[in-house]
Amino acid sequence: MGRKKNRRRVVIRFYLVRKMQTILNHLKIRQKLLVMYAVAFLLPLLLIAVVMSSWLYGILEKWQISQAQTSLSQTAILFQDMIQSTEEISDSLYNNRAVNDTLGRTFSSVQEVYDRYMELDFLDDFLHSNTDILIFRYYTENNSLLNNSYFIKATDEVKTSSWYRNARLQEGKITWQMKTDSITRQRMLVLTRAVFRHPDKKFLGVMVIYLNSDRISRLLVNYENETFISINGMIEFSSTGIPRNKRVPLAKSGIEKGESSVLKSKYKEENVVALMTCLLRERSNSIILTQIIPKRTLFQTTLTGILISVLIMFSGSLISLILIQIFSRYFSGRINYLNGEINKVVQKNFELGPRPEGCDEFTEIYDALATTSNNIKTLIDEIYQHKLNQEQLLSRQNDIRFKMLASQINPHFLFNTLETIRMQALADGNRNVAHTIKLLAKILRHNLDVSESPVAITEEIEAVSNYLDIQHLRFSNRVSYDIIFMTDVTNIGILPLLIQPLVENSFSHGLESTQTGGFIYIVIDSDKDGDLSIIIKDNGCGISVERLGQLRERLATGTVENFTTSIGMVNVNQRIKLFYGEKYGIELESELNKGTTVTIHVPRVSLAGKGETNG
Repeated sequence: MGRKKNRRRVVIRFYLVRKMQTILNHLKIRQKLLVMYAVAFLLPLLLIAVVMSSWLYGILEKWQISQAQTSLSQTAILFQDMIQSTEEISDSLYNNRAVNDTLGRTFSSVQEVYDRYMELDFLDDFLHSNTDILIFRYYTENNSLLNNSYFIKATDEVKTSSWYRNARLQEGKITWQMKTDSITRQRMLVLTRAVFRHPDKKFLGVMVIYLNSDRISRLLVNYENETFISINGMIEFSSTGIPRNKRVPLAKSGIEKGESSVLKSKYKEENVVALMTCLLRERSNSIILTQIIPKRTLFQTTLTGILISVLIMFSGSLISLILIQIFSRYFSGRINYLNGEINKVVQKNFELGPRPEGCDEFTEIYDALATTSNNIKTLIDEIYQHKLNQEQLLSRQNDIRFKMLASQINPHFLFNTLETIRMQALADGNRNVAHTIKLLAKILRHNLDVSESPVAITEEIEAVSNYLDIQHLRFSNRVSYDIIFMTDVTNIGILPLLIQPLVENSFSHGLESTQTGGFIYIVIDSDKDGDLSIIIKDNGCGISVERLGQLRERLATGTVENFTTSIGMVNVNQRIKLFYGEKYGIELESELNKGTTVTIHVPRVSLAGKGETNG
């Protein structure tokens, strides 16, 4: 029996082989090749395609979800930037002294309130500095204020509202929520924050910042799949026509701020994948960005990808066998050439070789690389030229500013007039007037003859001494002065017009109202580093702590163009820093009703050395 079965199998095999040979023998060569191609290539390829399709389905589904998550993350970043910038503005408004003083002050008249509101015009700048903000308001219990676009008196309805009471309980902490504005009747995302006076923690009101709902909605408008922002579990902003204030029909997610989650669920009776990103979570408040991707969409996209992959497999197999050898050497040569040109740019050599022939992608890459190289060279040249222009402009500005200090009127006319007056005074026997005019002429001649180059410090002190002599004649015994040299300043140079403006400040702001006992001392000394210290000290009215802080801030950061007061001091400080360097400048000390001390720090520079600092 076993032998019969084996013999039968052999017969069947022989029959099949013979039948196949018969069939092949009756086919033409083209048909034979097609049969061999189907059996030897298509059948294995079909099996591979089935296995790869299953694998590719999972890969493409994950890829599509990943792409959607990336896009959603970009929207989340834009929204979080909107939240962060709004919170930064709220910090500025929260700590603003002028606003807090307005909220906490009891005004006696309507005019006083209007005057205060005029002083708060900078609130418009706060509003316009961030286009994400539609409006902000302060709800206050200060009944002496008047309602306007920024300040609203809290009614009993407002005081008993949950958002108002909750903001007050948070004690100045930021809270985000949806709120319908009582004036515009629009429902918007708002930041609420109670405002307290800093010294005594007195409650002043609640600040409410309304975000522009249109700008939030525009973040979602370009999404193909349904995307919405839910606040405390309610859908408030959506890329579709979902009505607002609708509860999210998905399972709750416990994700924290900045975290993302992928949730498979049912939505509108359909299997979906929900991508969720937590934009904000604090206490009971949460803002979550959600995108709904139907499973059918994922399948369709994945199916398309699989079909494309299968087509690529088949076509690639057919074409690659014929063309890969032909084109590989050609492509390799062009790639190597482009790679060499890119390496030139990487090594900061922007002179590229000749453009490859043709108009394919390689030539486009070369054109883009050439454009980038030229742009980099142009940018370097522009930056260099911009720096030169800035330095020239700064030099011209300071030269013009200095000329404006020194040349206010025609010098020839001025000296001729003063000399005429002096001669008339001598002719009339009034030598005091003649002497005063002579001192004035010396001061003016000194100021008009100087340039921006250093002059002998003794010349500067002599001009200041002439100025002090004139002031002594004005004030008589009300003000006295002294100039003390604690170090040898022979042949030492200093920028002109550094000391005199500060001495003038001492008289005009400190001593002019002094009735008796006023003094001003000028001390020239060396500090511990061997640099010059020129101290101008008076016992005048002094400067308040707040004003002193403002002046120091101007000296540290300001330029003459930024201010309309204290120009002389700021100008002197700026000229010192531009000429000698940032480590030098002016120090200011003062105490109210006790006087002011201004110290000039400059290097000890010899006139013979032309800028070389003496040890």
